[in-house]
Amino acid sequence: MTFDSPRQRLDTDALTLAYFRVPWDSDIFGFPVAQITEMQIAQPAHADLAPFMDWLEREHIRLASCRLTESRLDESMLLERFGFRFVEMVLHPHLADLQAYPCTHQGLRVELAEVADLTAIEEIAAHAFGYERFHADPRLDRAAADRRYRVWVRNSHVHPTQKLYKICEGADLVAFFVTEDKPDGLCYWHLTAVSPAFHGRGYGKRVWREMLHFHRGEGRTQIGTTIAARNTPVLNLYASLNFRFLPPEMTLHWLRNA
Repeated sequence: MTFDSPRQRLDTDALTLAYFRVPWDSDIFGFPVAQITEMQIAQPAHADLAPFMDWLEREHIRLASCRLTESRLDESMLLERFGFRFVEMVLHPHLADLQAYPCTHQGLRVELAEVADLTAIEEIAAHAFGYERFHADPRLDRAAADRRYRVWVRNSHVHPTQKLYKICEGADLVAFFVTEDKPDGLCYWHLTAVSPAFHGRGYGKRVWREMLHFHRGEGRTQIGTTIAARNTPVLNLYASLNFRFLPPEMTLHWLRNA
C-alpha cells in the first residue's frame, strides 16, 4: 500500500511551489491526479506557473488541486490565470482545551475497528459525504468520489498513523471516525460520519460528545478537523459544541480539457 510519492519543487525569486502526484486518488479516479502542497508568491508581477504546467503535461496529469488560506488572493489569481477554478471553501473547527471541556459518557461504545467491520463502515462512507470538493466539482464523477471514501476507510485500517474507530450502541454500528494523533496533544479527525440509518434521531451530537469524552480519557488536549463550508448541518453541530474556527481555506481544481 502506497501512502506517499516524491515531492517536486519549483523555486524562483518570484514563486515557491511544492507539489506531488497523488497515487491513491490516481488509482480511484483512473487517471493521474496531482496536488499542490505549498505555494508562495514573492513577486506577483513575475510569478509564472509555466514550469508546473509543463510538469502536468509530462506526467499526463488530468486533475490538479490546491488549497490556500482565503487571504492568498495573489496565489489564487495566478492559479485561475492558468485554468484553475474555485470549487469549495473549507472551515477548520478547533477545540483548544479538551481536558477542561465538560463532556460526559453518552452510552455509546468506541472501539478500534476490526477487519470484520470494514465492509459495513465502507458502506456508510460511500453514502455519508456529499459536500466536499470531489462531490462539489460538477466535472468529476460522483461515483468515483463515493469510492474515494470507501477506499480511505479501508486504507485507514492499515495506515501507519491513522486510526479507524467504530462507534456502537449495543450491536448497532452507529458511526465511524478516522483520526490521527498529532504533536502537542492534538487529535485530528480526518473523516467523521453517522450511518444514514441513524440520521434524524439525535445521534450526531451524542456521537461527537462520546468521541470528545473518549479522547479526553486518552489524554489528548486538542481536537481539530476540516469541514466544507457548505455543510451547514455539521457547521452548526461544531458551533453548538463550542468549537472555534481557524482561518478558512479555498480549494481550486484544474482539470485537463475541462
